[in-house]
Amino acid sequence: MSRYSFVDGVKVRSIVFSSLVQAGDTQYLNGNARVLAVQREKECFFGNEGDHLSQFRVFNEPIPFLSAPIPTEFSKIDLTPAIRVGVIDVIGASTVGIIHIGNIGDVRLESRIKHIRQLENKEE
Repeated sequence: MSRYSFVDGVKVRSIVFSSLVQAGDTQYLNGNARVLAVQREKECFFGNEGDHLSQFRVFNEPIPFLSAPIPTEFSKIDLTPAIRVGVIDVIGASTVGIIHIGNIGDVRLESRIKHIRQLENKEE
């Protein structure tokens, strides 16, 4: 059974990096982000950084997914086929973050981030 969503208001302050605000029903949602974050003590950029993300293991490892849903038994009674809320207040969503209002079918989200910190050698 589908439900209706009634929302008095939505306030989103910040949404970045492949994130999404979706109002309404969605059948399939697929989000993906691959991020190489390099932080250096001394400002320097080599131009081709990030061209070959496959050199980092984190971007190649398979993600284990359940092959089939785990069978469960439950019963519920919906006295009203509606969800009613006041105001949704979101500070932020980042890197394939999803703010979704409504019914949704299948969802697949993947966010892979490699952080590298390069500090100067103080002994030199």
